[in-house]
Amino acid sequence: MKKNIILLGTVLAIASVLIIGFTTVNITETNNSKSIADKTIAIENQTTEDPNRNGIPVLYYGVDTRFAAVKKSDIAKAKTIYAFLNEGEKEQIAHINSVRIIVIENNQQSNKQEYSSDENLTNAQLQLIKSLDYFNHFTIRTEFKEKNKETGKLDERFFGPHITVVPDTQAIYVNGKEALINYLKEHSKDNMNVIKDEKLGAIKLSFIITKEGEVSNVKHDAMTTGYPSIDEKFMKLIKNIPGKWIPAENANGEKMEQELVFTFGPRDGC
Repeated sequence: MKKNIILLGTVLAIASVLIIGFTTVNITETNNSKSIADKTIAIENQTTEDPNRNGIPVLYYGVDTRFAAVKKSDIAKAKTIYAFLNEGEKEQIAHINSVRIIVIENNQQSNKQEYSSDENLTNAQLQLIKSLDYFNHFTIRTEFKEKNKETGKLDERFFGPHITVVPDTQAIYVNGKEALINYLKEHSKDNMNVIKDEKLGAIKLSFIITKEGEVSNVKHDAMTTGYPSIDEKFMKLIKNIPGKWIPAENANGEKMEQELVFTFGPRDGC
């Protein structure tokens, strides 16, 4: 009897040790798993953090004509201001009060202006815009009434779209516009580290695509980012764009030079 009691006690003791050991291992493994999980979450959080937390705003890169492009051949056929307005601008107009054609020189409105009282272009207005050369600019200052969708009343409004006169065939970058923008982004990204507290201005650099399809006459055209190192970097990048361009052509198929403008800055400010 005593032997049976001793034997039972021994079995219970061994079982207790095994259970305690198993529980300890499970607790340890659970704690280790939690620790690994916490580290994984931490890594994932690091990779999904706001990329702009270091003070760099959302950036805009663009290469295009200075203003909205209108072909010189289309100007020759224009009869009303609607030839120069986009669909959104057309839809706003319920009644036109006045239209003023104003030539833009040196990024400012000049005194070369012609007035009309409705959408029909006068002979003087037509003569003015037809006299403009390629890559000259003008604006159409339009005073009009727009129907208020809530009240049904006519509200006084105005807009002044800016327009650039372009040839029938504009210059084309042989590698494509997306490749051009990627080149400018990739080769300037290290320079963005100087930006502080999202304080960044916009810059415009103008350049000419020659009849031979090469970049020339790069100019710091207007404004500044506020960081000379960024301004200088983009000047260098524009001067050294790799590859060739297909030059612009006029309505007769003759090759000609074209001005383009590179714009960079915060997306909300360009």
